[in-house]
Amino acid sequence: MRTLTPTVPTQVTDSPAAARMSEAKFRRLSAMHRPAVLSYLAKRTFGDPQLAEDLTQETFIRALHHPEILSADHRTALPWLYRVARNLLIDQLRSRGRRPVEVGSDDLDLLFGESAVADETDALLTSWSVRSALESLSDRHRAVVTQVYFENRSINAAAEILGVPPGTVKSRCHYALRSLRSTLREHQLVA
Repeated sequence: MRTLTPTVPTQVTDSPAAARMSEAKFRRLSAMHRPAVLSYLAKRTFGDPQLAEDLTQETFIRALHHPEILSADHRTALPWLYRVARNLLIDQLRSRGRRPVEVGSDDLDLLFGESAVADETDALLTSWSVRSALESLSDRHRAVVTQVYFENRSINAAAEILGVPPGTVKSRCHYALRSLRSTLREHQLVA
C-alpha cells in the first residue's frame, strides 16, 4: 500500500529553507511515530484497516498545521498525535452514527425471507416458464438434465443411472440446454 506524504503548506513557513527544515522534521516525526499511531488506530477501528490508514494520514496532516509539534521533542509529540488520532476516530464514529444504516438485498432477505426483493408473481411465472421449457424436451433429454442439474450428479454417475455411455450424457446435455435456452428466450427469461 502506497502512503502519501503531504508537503508542508506554504503558510506554515516563511522561506524555502524553513520549508525544507519543516519538511525534514515532518518526515522524521512521521518515520518515528507513524507505526505507533497506525497500530493504535488499527486496534480501535473494528477490523477496518483502510479506516485506520485514513485516520493515521489525517492525524499527520493535522501535525503539519501545528509547527510547534514538528519542532517538539519526540516524547511530547506522541501523546499529541494519539490525542488527535483519538479525536478523529471519535468524530468518525459519531458521523457514522448519524448516517442511516445501509441495507443491502442480503439484509432484506434475512429480515423478510428469500423473496423479499423479488416479487412472488415473478418467481411464479419464472417457475412456470422453466417447467414448461423442461416439458418441451424429449424424455431422454429431460432425464439427463434432471440427473445432472437437479440431482447434482456427475456425468459418469448420471450415465450409470441412465444406463448410457458418458459421451451420450454429455451430448444430450448439450442439446437439451440448447433447446431450453431457445424456449426460455421465447419466454423472454434469457437474452
